[in-house]
Amino acid sequence: MTQLFEVASRLDLQARQAFLSDACGGDDELRRELEQMLVADAAGSGFLEKTPGDVAAGLLEDRNAARIQAVPGDLLGPYRLEKLIGAGGMAQVFQAVDTRLGRKVAIKISANKRFKRETRAISVVNHPHVCTLYDVGSNYLVMELVEGETLRDWFQRALPLEQGLRIATQVLEALDAAHSVGLVHRDLKPENVMIRADGHVKVLDFGLAKWIA
Repeated sequence: MTQLFEVASRLDLQARQAFLSDACGGDDELRRELEQMLVADAAGSGFLEKTPGDVAAGLLEDRNAARIQAVPGDLLGPYRLEKLIGAGGMAQVFQAVDTRLGRKVAIKISANKRFKRETRAISVVNHPHVCTLYDVGSNYLVMELVEGETLRDWFQRALPLEQGLRIATQVLEALDAAHSVGLVHRDLKPENVMIRADGHVKVLDFGLAKWIA
């Protein structure tokens, strides 16, 4: 969603409406959230026009938001957060450990209203090339920790044709598995494809997924 917002914020009004219609694909909830973010961003640009009370309220809200940010060492149930490995406008991803099993996991903490949709999406796609869901909390997902590099990292090096075809085949198998249960990923990009040291591919992040059946 952050990437869509960044693109839309740089467009004029007419181009923005066309972009939102195309990018959201009839998903009214996603479009409404993006439009709210754009309105808030536009309002923020008028900082000098705000009253001191408005500014103070905004700063207090920012401090409160920062206070609820998770940090390494925090416990979420039996899971101890170890280090931050990713962050966006509405989510944080930590490497963590399940203190019961001693198993390393990845935990995504989300403030997105679409959290339940993402939970359902990832839970129904059972495939070797889709990141496995282990557990669900009130505002977090516990997933397998995929250690390796993103496809974006791989693009920084020369990629032999045979190797590229193996990666593409695995990604397509993951998407086919999602499509077979009526789910479209809608946010497939190099950052959401992890490749382990053994060449095994995992598709991540179903936060923008949409049901088509």
